[in-house]
Amino acid sequence: MRHNKFKVGQSVLPAHPRRADPDTYVIVQVLPETSHEPQYRIKGSSSGVECVVCERQIKGIRGRSSHLRASLPRLESEHVAHVVWC
Repeated sequence: MRHNKFKVGQSVLPAHPRRADPDTYVIVQVLPETSHEPQYRIKGSSSGVECVVCERQIKGIRGRSSHLRASLPRLESEHVAHVVWC
């Protein structure tokens, strides 16, 4: 059994951002084990963009916990894009 580094409701950032001011993302779902690396469904806090990422593609935000758990959306698969990065 694998160990997931992140939990639902936790805020994360891209590990290697493409922009100087990357969006903060929230873990919406820890995905079932299907590969050698944990995967997560995340949602952009300001953009609302949702995607699936591998654990190595994101990093935690120190000293900041998310209060968004109660407001997380239900699974809306039509809005999820399986991409390498958002």
